[in-house]
Amino acid sequence: MLNILNRKCDPLDLIIGTDDAAKLWNISQDHVKRLCREGRCTAKQIGKTWIILKDQANPTKHNKDV
Repeated sequence: MLNILNRKCDPLDLIIGTDDAAKLWNISQDHVKRLCREGRCTAKQIGKTWIILKDQANPTKHNKDV
């Protein structure tokens, strides 16, 4: 039986770059970079590269329930 608690998680599996985020969210890479700069998505800039949390909702989609 697989023990889920003992399974190791690679932190690199939790992040993506702007190119992958653009494909995932169906927007341009420049738009992703703008969202990162504006703080509209969970991201960290390292040098000129943006590292983005993979499992977040598309920041361009507005929540209609609010």
